[in-house]
Amino acid sequence: RRQIQEGNWQIVNCTTPANYFHVLRRQIHRDFRKPLIVMSPKNLLRHRQCVSTIADLQPGTQFQRMIPDSAENLAPTEQVRKLVFCSGKVYFDILAERNKRAGEVQTDVAISRIEQIFPFPFDKVRDEANKYPNAQVVWCQEEPKNKGAWAYIEPRVETALRDTRGVRAKYAGRVQMAAVATGYKEVHDRE
Repeated sequence: RRQIQEGNWQIVNCTTPANYFHVLRRQIHRDFRKPLIVMSPKNLLRHRQCVSTIADLQPGTQFQRMIPDSAENLAPTEQVRKLVFCSGKVYFDILAERNKRAGEVQTDVAISRIEQIFPFPFDKVRDEANKYPNAQVVWCQEEPKNKGAWAYIEPRVETALRDTRGVRAKYAGRVQMAAVATGYKEVHDRE
């Protein structure tokens, strides 16, 4: 609570309708006012996998600062070899690729979504990384390395994991670029 009160704004990138509802509801019901920046793209409104149940909106539910992996075919926690943190629409791209590669077989890649970028959910990231003791921690983003959240996220993930695992997050994504888009569809698809 102290972290949110000392910060001068809130930045979120919601990936579920329920979380979007809860962040707006939280904004109204708080006893203090801070600017809320929502970075969720419009195309998630039409995405087939971007859904919530009525139970996600019921009393007793709230905004989730981080959404852990809930895949049914996820390997036991000790056997997970990679924990991928991401934020926003890229989650659905990673999920589709993981499902394509794994199929019905158990997958050893866990994907967790960081929904609240600022204030950073240090406690949630630490707990999620501790859940998978043998996993390599990775941050994935759709934007080039110098354009997305990586520069902000890297030291915070390192701080969250310093006392427990002492590992650093690795970057998975596009290389540094002067422009966000290449201008060529073939090059963009390869990236």
